[in-house]
Amino acid sequence: MRGLLLLVCLMSFGLGYDERSGEYYAPQSTYHPLYEERRNRLLGIYGSYSKSDSDADLHIAGYESQTHSLSEKQFGFGVQAGYLLSENHRILANFEHHLKKNGFSYQVLTLGFAWTPKIPNTTDWRALLGLNAGLAQAKFDSGSFVIAESAMGSLDYMGFTYGVKAGAIYALGNGELEFGIQARRLNFGEEKSSVNINGTESATKLDLSQTSSIDVYVGYNFLF
Repeated sequence: MRGLLLLVCLMSFGLGYDERSGEYYAPQSTYHPLYEERRNRLLGIYGSYSKSDSDADLHIAGYESQTHSLSEKQFGFGVQAGYLLSENHRILANFEHHLKKNGFSYQVLTLGFAWTPKIPNTTDWRALLGLNAGLAQAKFDSGSFVIAESAMGSLDYMGFTYGVKAGAIYALGNGELEFGIQARRLNFGEEKSSVNINGTESATKLDLSQTSSIDVYVGYNFLF
């Protein structure tokens, strides 16, 4: 037993001594290659393509409420900033803007956490599993929502969102390529407006609290 302990000590001494410099050094860690260099801050940009669906409740004064199934496909872009807590854990702040289509656009601002374990039998690939939550803002331009050939005014929404995402990360020279898919619940709430029906101005209310989206995205993260 004493002989085995002595052998381990001698091996540790040999691994930790540099004959050229005569100095000791710590064995290299298995952390993310850039994290080893203390590059644990992250700044990234990405593009996305999303499909959002909503069971929108429309209320018109003097009429029964109606439910309309709304669906839209939109391109978007986003920026994210983060901090690598370790090789497998990071916190992220994201801002996304989904480009206007048919008078509708929306943005989200989220804070999240991601788990990034190394994919077995690879050197540069990591899986990504994340959670996030934050604020959601949406807008219908004036005239983009039509009822009985009469257009509603502009609608501005402010609500909240939460979601999950899954993807992969590929380590590059000074950063990493990230791509994946994310599912998000968007509770925009409700907004009031008015519409002219048969010559009479009627109060309206459009509820977008039952909205969800599926996005695919790809982007680049610079680590520094």
